Amino acid sequence: MKLKKYILSLSVAFCTLTLGTSCTDWLDEQPNDKQSEEQQFATKPGFYAAVNGVYDRMSGNSLYGQNLSYEMIDVLGQRYEVNKTDEGSYYNYLRSLSNWDYSNETVMSVLSSIWGEAYQTIMNINVVLKNLEEKGDILPVKEYKMLKGEMLAARAMIHFDLLRLFGPIYAKNPEGRGIPYNQSTKTSILPILSAQEVLNDEILIDLLDAQELLLESDPVLTEGPRAEYDGDTMDNSQRYRQLRLNYYATTLLVARAYLWAGDYANAATEARKITDDEKVKQFFPHVDAGTLLANNIDPDRMFSTECLFGYYNKNRGLIYEDRFNGETAGKSLLAPRAGYINGKLFTNETQDYRYMSQYANGLTLEGESTMYMIKHKEIKDQNRDDVVSDTNDDEAFLQASKFHGTFCSLMKVSEAYYILAEALGTPTSDIYNSADAWSYLSYIREQRGASTTTGNDAAFTDLLTKEYIREFTGEGQVFFYFKRNNKGFDNDYNGKKEIKILIQEAFLWFPAEYSYKDEAKDEEKERRFVAPLPSSELDNR
Repeated sequence: MKLKKYILSLSVAFCTLTLGTSCTDWLDEQPNDKQSEEQQFATKPGFYAAVNGVYDRMSGNSLYGQNLSYEMIDVLGQRYEVNKTDEGSYYNYLRSLSNWDYSNETVMSVLSSIWGEAYQTIMNINVVLKNLEEKGDILPVKEYKMLKGEMLAARAMIHFDLLRLFGPIYAKNPEGRGIPYNQSTKTSILPILSAQEVLNDEILIDLLDAQELLLESDPVLTEGPRAEYDGDTMDNSQRYRQLRLNYYATTLLVARAYLWAGDYANAATEARKITDDEKVKQFFPHVDAGTLLANNIDPDRMFSTECLFGYYNKNRGLIYEDRFNGETAGKSLLAPRAGYINGKLFTNETQDYRYMSQYANGLTLEGESTMYMIKHKEIKDQNRDDVVSDTNDDEAFLQASKFHGTFCSLMKVSEAYYILAEALGTPTSDIYNSADAWSYLSYIREQRGASTTTGNDAAFTDLLTKEYIREFTGEGQVFFYFKRNNKGFDNDYNGKKEIKILIQEAFLWFPAEYSYKDEAKDEEKERRFVAPLPSSELDNR
């Protein structure tokens, strides 16, 4: 009987936390009927349904379910070789993206869909926040604070990613044109603020308020990500906290924002709230090599135990089939150039868990050999029937649920270590400490089965760059890392094409000299990194 309750609870949780239900249909657009809004927020379940609807929209293809995770943003980040001769519309779109051609009609359409869906989702968030202020007394105090914290964090996160995509290279031009920041439920034309104003006066304010609220209310702090299942009431409202913007995920967002601003001291302070918290190590343990590498049935390729925030996708395997499958000729679309994964990215690092579990030998659309990504590959749940029939084994049920087979990561504990390492390892940082920087970088590499090492500042930056690519491909962070650092896509960092520029021709017994560096000037980097605001936004001004 207890097992059946667990099964039901899991089903309800997955449905209500991520997929949306008929009671959240109003979230498809700003409510026109005041009465329907009043009905929606008349009960505690109504508030939760509205919040679930927000997360559902965030996990849609226009936002984190595709464009801002494994596809568009990673193509911009030069992860894949897509400059072939195929003239299909989708391939033309990918090729234009990989060349940072923002004038392409499909690229412009996708950017507009990101912008429009982002601000519509923000509008929905603001509706929830307004009603929390007006009617939140129907909720227990802790749950009021928890939901308000989540929604403030969600609003800040979406605005932040819009700023990172459409705003200037912050390190070069913090006063440059940013984006509007919407805190209203009314449709109106909002001023476009400078990047600095958006980040310091809006995003960070929302994030810090959210962090304080969640510190006071989030059950993840005491019970971990699967907190508080009530077997009597079947209340799942506070379970599966890694599907929500919990305290730790929000703290990571704060660290991200400070790092984007170049505020290394505050970025380090926030990152340490994760790296130095023993409860994080307990609740979000590092991936276990034994169950990952010695397991052919259900390997946790997403490293879900370490994930602070992501989304549930029951059809995750279709991402792999539609975009990455290189098992047979003519199937793999998003594949890095031949020789890059094993010859550049993981050179002398083939013992790395990420290399061993997330990549496989395969073929491109053209039948060329490559290593393709299997991070999203479907996990076959071969033992589910046996487990479900075992009414005495509650732990086995959790194994059969295969949470890691349906979870897509957007934030992991590892990022806190990279942020802290970068804050300490940047020579211009006011907290510069090379030894400590290498120590934190080596620690997280150890958790990946990689070797520990040390070196000079240039070696540190090179290794950190490779770590971002190894760790976050498919999770939406690589392009933003390069933009934040105004960095070129050198040969070792470029999954799209090999860079080889002749510096000096061969002469007598002296061989030719080549450069493998991306020598793009600031003007070219500006063109690459700053997506134009959609014409629909500019035309309405």
